[in-house]
Amino acid sequence: MPNVSAAAEVEIVEVKGLGLKNPLIITGFVGAGLVGSIAVDQIINQLKMEEVAYVKSRHLPPVAIFVGEKLRHPFRIHASKKDNLCAVICEIPLKEEGLYSISSALLDWAEKQGSKEILVLEGIPVPGLPTNRQPFCVTELSRCEHFKDRGINLLRKGIIYGIAGAILSECLTRKIEGTAILTPAMATIPDPEGAAVLIDALNKSHGLKIDTSDLIAGATEIREKLREIAENYEKTAAAEPEKMYA
Repeated sequence: MPNVSAAAEVEIVEVKGLGLKNPLIITGFVGAGLVGSIAVDQIINQLKMEEVAYVKSRHLPPVAIFVGEKLRHPFRIHASKKDNLCAVICEIPLKEEGLYSISSALLDWAEKQGSKEILVLEGIPVPGLPTNRQPFCVTELSRCEHFKDRGINLLRKGIIYGIAGAILSECLTRKIEGTAILTPAMATIPDPEGAAVLIDALNKSHGLKIDTSDLIAGATEIREKLREIAENYEKTAAAEPEKMYA
């Protein structure tokens, strides 16, 4: 039977039994460079995670997603029994007015699974190509040393907006520890290198073994395209005065 949030605005529909015990939950949403959703998609594919639920809400835009000639729900929950891991991925932007209801429903569902920790993967938007490629962490006091010991720097202060902020705020009222792993990312262009940085941090912090080589290869291709765009722009800009004053 579906799990319905108290607000009755969000419905998490389970399509397959989980059979997990206190799973770690990793989430990725549409944000800067799409790094969160790219990273979670990589985890889902590599671990061959099965779709176990999807999210319905009036706060989701009325769109359909199709990949490989197959339709799929844009807001899904996947699971790996072998790894005792759940992955939540949303491939469409969420309406701001629905963030509280959605985060509350997700945390209700997580509590029913007995989860004790939820990780949000997110990008920090920067103009152009980031030069500082390292992960940062925002977490609860009890988890700070865990991440510092694994070489992941803690952000000292700031504000996290959107669904990532809503989930972390909701965790503070629950018995679930919330953590955001962040990295600088291109604001408006898909950034697979940023996703690779997030996965590498996860590998260190939680003992995962997710390969990122294809993401790095994709990043190299994007950098080359950006270089070509920049060169073409410079050529066009250099030619403009001649056209204007000929």
